[in-house]
Amino acid sequence: MTLTAFVRGTAILPDRLLKRAVVVCDKGRIVSIQSGVKPPEKARIIDVQDSYLSPGYVDLHVHGGGGADFMDGSRLAVTTACQTHLRHGTTTIFPTTTTGTFQQIHAMLAACREADQPNIAGIHLYGPYFAANKVGCHSPTGRRDPVAAEYESYFETGQIKIATCAAELPGAIEFYRAARRRRCLITCGHSNASWSEMECAFQAGMRHVDHFWCAMSSVPSLRERFGTPMQSSMT
Repeated sequence: MTLTAFVRGTAILPDRLLKRAVVVCDKGRIVSIQSGVKPPEKARIIDVQDSYLSPGYVDLHVHGGGGADFMDGSRLAVTTACQTHLRHGTTTIFPTTTTGTFQQIHAMLAACREADQPNIAGIHLYGPYFAANKVGCHSPTGRRDPVAAEYESYFETGQIKIATCAAELPGAIEFYRAARRRRCLITCGHSNASWSEMECAFQAGMRHVDHFWCAMSSVPSLRERFGTPMQSSMT
């Protein structure tokens, strides 16, 4: 039996709430949402008892959960974090690295492989390639510029699906191109990049920003880069 029918709930749709919903899934994918109909005869029935029904959440950027950090690098930490998010409706998760040593990042990748959690869709390689003055809450000692010999070893695991790097760093464009070859979602984060640097990043495959300017501190960023205060054109 591959069909599952969720009955007696209120489905959350893009434009409305659908009461008395019958949501039918086949092998984990939603195939129909109707109101007031009988579920398929051979479907496994789950009575949600007047609760709300929504598609599973997708978390692209998450460092842990349930008191565990993915960078702990243990199977227990990965399982704890993933199961915590799964209980609250996150059915697709991308465990996210931070600044750390080469060995710490590979330990995290290995732990995610070994934990083999059903909601892990890939890894978000987030740190360590941040701008030096935009590390935010992350450890500055683990920050560094991208070097092919390092990041290619991460890509070769086949686990990296989202890849972040500050656009202005030496080697960032090569990083983006390598990530694009791996069909990653490429993002710019913890960055102080200028417009022209972002244009180059876009040409290399960057399509998303993630904690860009690290808390969006735009005026300080411009002053740090160009050494002059912003001038208003208003009179």
